[in-house]
Amino acid sequence: MGEIRLLSKEVINHIAAGEVIERPASVVKELIENSLDAVSANISVAIEGGGVSLIRVADNGSGMDKEDLEMAILRHATSKIKDTQDLFNIHSLGFRGEALPSIVSVSKAKISTRNKGFPFGWFISIQGGDIIESGKIGMPEGTIVEIKDLFFNTPARKKFLKTTSTEQRNIVDIISRYALCYPNIGFSLKANERSLLNLSSNIIFEDRVKTILGSNLKDKMFKFSKQISNMGLHGIVASPDVYRPTRGGIYTFVNSRSVKDPTLTAAVIEGFKDMLMKNRYPVAIIFLNIDPKDIDINVHPTKAQVRFKDPSKVFGLIAGTIKETLRTYPWREEGVYNREATSITTNMELHDSEHTSYFTSRQGLHHNDESSHYIQKHMFEKRTSFYTSKDIVGVLHSTYILLQDRDALYILDQHASHERINFERMKAIASSGMTPSQILLNPVIIELSQTEYNALEEIIPYIKEIGFDCAPFGKTAVAVRAVPNPLEKENIKEIILSLIHKVLQENWKGGDYINNIIATIACHKSVTAGMILSSQEISALLRDLDDLGSPHTCPHGRPLYKKITLSEIEKWIGRRP
Repeated sequence: MGEIRLLSKEVINHIAAGEVIERPASVVKELIENSLDAVSANISVAIEGGGVSLIRVADNGSGMDKEDLEMAILRHATSKIKDTQDLFNIHSLGFRGEALPSIVSVSKAKISTRNKGFPFGWFISIQGGDIIESGKIGMPEGTIVEIKDLFFNTPARKKFLKTTSTEQRNIVDIISRYALCYPNIGFSLKANERSLLNLSSNIIFEDRVKTILGSNLKDKMFKFSKQISNMGLHGIVASPDVYRPTRGGIYTFVNSRSVKDPTLTAAVIEGFKDMLMKNRYPVAIIFLNIDPKDIDINVHPTKAQVRFKDPSKVFGLIAGTIKETLRTYPWREEGVYNREATSITTNMELHDSEHTSYFTSRQGLHHNDESSHYIQKHMFEKRTSFYTSKDIVGVLHSTYILLQDRDALYILDQHASHERINFERMKAIASSGMTPSQILLNPVIIELSQTEYNALEEIIPYIKEIGFDCAPFGKTAVAVRAVPNPLEKENIKEIILSLIHKVLQENWKGGDYINNIIATIACHKSVTAGMILSSQEISALLRDLDDLGSPHTCPHGRPLYKKITLSEIEKWIGRRP
């Protein structure tokens, strides 16, 4: 008896907060949506400590009176819906009636608001969900919400937050998304008194896009608009030569709400099918307007995903419209798509010398005598004969090198093997403290979004250690003036973007940055699946693997080869029981 009991108000509030408020960016999102619903013309955000120490969102919207202010912090109180039917006919952003109570239950908050036409405003101070002070206040028309010490009373949740820079990037991303959706509204963001975004109101959509995603989109943005029955689609796609190494350049909106929906993202990628190489993703901004009765936006606590009544119809509309748009507008490939197609045998000749380095000859690694001596010593001290002792049988599908000894068959991944060689070579150079750089005759200018620029700032000290020289070039652009010698002839923009998006994926830890950066670069420099290697190149590859101590995995931990014993093969074909 007595096993089932009602939860306390405090526990209920914390559970609700956990569903809606995952991180500081969740707070910013909910408060911005409230400001938008209040018909604000300008929304200003200030944060400290990645939003944990302070989040301040101020708008010049309609504001609230004393009664509405007191109701706004109560759970399930909202002005957006009245009955069950309204749940399936949502036209506003902040309709749940849970966000503000959830936020104030896990923070120290102050909400100040002044209704239009009133001579003064009202404020209320809350700590952990409890009102500690309220009264009149002098202030401009609109609402100001200050959130301090987020998760101060839920340390377990606070412990799972990412680094300050990561949380800050997520806030930049949230604001950027709504700024794209509402170009008529002014947005600003300050982080620790430093201005990160300052977007004026009432500018044309294309200018807002260039400000947020980079001015390199100039003359490479293709607008589209299409209407069928109950759905309207419009937006912008960038030409296929403006790509990203992840899906991070795809922005999707449904009924003016930013969503990250797999159906929409897949439809955009399908629209670019056969126009982008593998592991390259488009830049696109998609606005879908659809009858609220044909979608369910209650499937996710933060409304980040939607469910469509007819997902195949939505998919077809987006993919088909993008294909049609790209066929209509001319765009140039600018030669970036043919780099990997170049036959490596036409660009180099390997010598039969025992010490010919596959990495050096294939990739054109230049280094001074001192660093060269360090690398050779580093490699030959580990010399073994695991790979070179095997006989070369052939190559399968221009991807897998087949080796054999008296007892087994070995299937060796040529890309993973070369990647490990490149990784160890560059790591040896970095460890030597003599990283040689090549000053570029023409600096490479890379236009970035604010989110990407913040991510690059985080790794600048680390890439400098391995030979990059990057400097700010405008507000969110960077000029790469020097690169490590091994990268002199590589696609520098592609490498920098890959590094940035690895950081944005949040799977790097600070202490592992150098190894992760080198591993990413090594992957870019390595031969890919499908490249045809000559017998001399294969032999040199095997020698370099043995020079490195015969590693068995790539830098990411994948095995370099699969061993199949002769006895296994004989069992497969019935030669032995």
